[in-house]
Amino acid sequence: MQPLAPDDPNSIGPHRLLARLGAGGMGRVYLARTPDGHLCALKVVKEDLAHDTQFRARFAREVRTAQRVRGPFTPAVVDADPEAPAPWMATEYVPGPTLKEAVRENGPFPEGSLHVLALGLARALSTIHAAGLMHRDLKPSNILLSPRGPQVIDFGIARAVEGTVLTRTGQTFGTPAYTSPEQITGQDVSPRADVFSMAGAVLFAASGRPPFGDGSPASTLTRVMKGEPHLEAVPEGPLRDLLARCFVKDPADRPDADTVQREVSALPLPSAEHGWLPSQVNRQITARASETQRAEEAERPPSPPERGRKHRRTALVVGAAAAALVLLGGGALALNTLPLGSDDTADAEPQADGDGEGEEASEPGELDGLAFEGFLYKIDFSEDGDQMHVFGSNTLSTWNWRDGVAVDHYPPTPTGAMITPNGFVAATTTDYVAVWDGGSDNRVAVLGNDEDEVRGQFDMPALTSDGGRVATLGSDDGTVEGDPHIQVWDVQTREILNEFPIEGMLTDLFYTPGDSALVGVVTDRTYTDYIGVFVWDPETGEELRRFDDANHYQVSLAGDGSTLAMVTDRDRARIADIETGEVRDLEDPGLDHNELAEVQISVDGSLVYGATSEFSDEPGYVWDARSGDLVTTDNLALSPPIGVHPDGEHIATSSSPEGGVHTILILDADFNVVAEVS
Repeated sequence: MQPLAPDDPNSIGPHRLLARLGAGGMGRVYLARTPDGHLCALKVVKEDLAHDTQFRARFAREVRTAQRVRGPFTPAVVDADPEAPAPWMATEYVPGPTLKEAVRENGPFPEGSLHVLALGLARALSTIHAAGLMHRDLKPSNILLSPRGPQVIDFGIARAVEGTVLTRTGQTFGTPAYTSPEQITGQDVSPRADVFSMAGAVLFAASGRPPFGDGSPASTLTRVMKGEPHLEAVPEGPLRDLLARCFVKDPADRPDADTVQREVSALPLPSAEHGWLPSQVNRQITARASETQRAEEAERPPSPPERGRKHRRTALVVGAAAAALVLLGGGALALNTLPLGSDDTADAEPQADGDGEGEEASEPGELDGLAFEGFLYKIDFSEDGDQMHVFGSNTLSTWNWRDGVAVDHYPPTPTGAMITPNGFVAATTTDYVAVWDGGSDNRVAVLGNDEDEVRGQFDMPALTSDGGRVATLGSDDGTVEGDPHIQVWDVQTREILNEFPIEGMLTDLFYTPGDSALVGVVTDRTYTDYIGVFVWDPETGEELRRFDDANHYQVSLAGDGSTLAMVTDRDRARIADIETGEVRDLEDPGLDHNELAEVQISVDGSLVYGATSEFSDEPGYVWDARSGDLVTTDNLALSPPIGVHPDGEHIATSSSPEGGVHTILILDADFNVVAEVS
């Protein structure tokens, strides 16, 4: 990390620069502060690439896809501007050394650390590949080390740069020591090329040397094509055998990332007591965090603490909790509670009193300048339709949508949240669930922070219509490695009324009208494979219905409490009856790719609105829910999330973000824009 040079700008986009993190063939990387005070790593593309129009188009496409990659081993893309004079992309900041730096300074890793490294890299590649991306330049300098596991970076721009290099020089893209044979020849390049590169990075960690030895680029490429890697640096056993298969010249004979993940998961892992990294690398991380803090203090004037907040210095977790994040697949849930660019735990728990002690209510002036940055997850409307509720990665807020004015917000940004039409609010962090009634100045309960009974890993809160009960995802023992359960809490008594196990994690949870059933979308613990849509009795935990014949689900329930609109397999829309289990297809929109991102059903159940993903050329769809036919529409453009107004005449949708900031558009029944909120 270096101070800013005289020729460095003070800011890029909305982000203020603090220091230089490095520079490379693609451009410079800065430590920056986002408008909401978080840290990010901001990469600016170098000038010659910035002037290439084909690169810009590829860069924009790849960044849009990369923004959909979310996992515990892939720092999220939080902002980007491919149209800027110098295109840039900002990701979560990880204050740790690269694998290259750590091995060069401290020597090879022990066997247990190699197991965790291989597992984390395989999981990162699975996440990247599931989003339709390849990394194409995975190497030790693109792997950051953190107590929570290896963090794979630069997956969002490698393909854009590759296309430019091929166009200009006819050469393949990649680092010779870690590139695959098929990348060298330019033939049959598939995600298994990343597996070859991953094996090279693990072998480097085991030996301190490139997998095919040192030498000139030309000689290295020859050895990659014809030679064998020096696997003797890895102890004999299953890991060495697996790496040998990853290095096979023919990609068809290599395992894919999911197979690597499955096989490494069966190997012995380091004890949680000491974490996964060698102690000297942990010291490097601590030093890097201190360096980051000094950069912050040098650039940021001191400010008075916010009302009701408990502040503390950054603390790096290198023990049991951090190791558990790596080893056991629930890491994405826990990591969502961290502020961007921090390895700190969540802010100290508020005191749980109905009189509002410890609240952080919105004060005059605090609502000015609120913006929809990062990801948007959910848009809902109040019962009377006058207010719009928005939940995203950087906001939980209420707006007068006609005037475009924020009227309330609920800091800090939670991992999961729900605002009911009649004004009850529930929000989760890893450690507790908070409930408000009517606004951020009236918090009525904090659940799950009882010192006598360990609870935790909360996410996906669902409130009953009267705000009296809240169901949430949690773990049976309060830890990341615990089994996922749904817990139903009494808001007034702050006691659990019922708790029952479920088959995986949740991406959605809500009560049916009348509160007689809970509906949830369940995935595996890595948030990669969908298990199905489940309907439970909240009082007994009995499974009343399940829909599990597709590979992906997103759902919306009509006001009748039984008609469920579903996205299945990301390309089809269906209607299901949760009472009878009957499922029928809506007219096929004819999508060639996984472009259907979300459906929402109108309050009366007559129409289904379909939003396409940000990288789709399709504008969106409307179906007649009863006939299943597509409705002819003009002027329609729907992007997720969608919010359905109770009057049946308006819907809300997000526009493509500019500079990382979304605008929410309110459309009338003819799909004309009648209001904008940003």
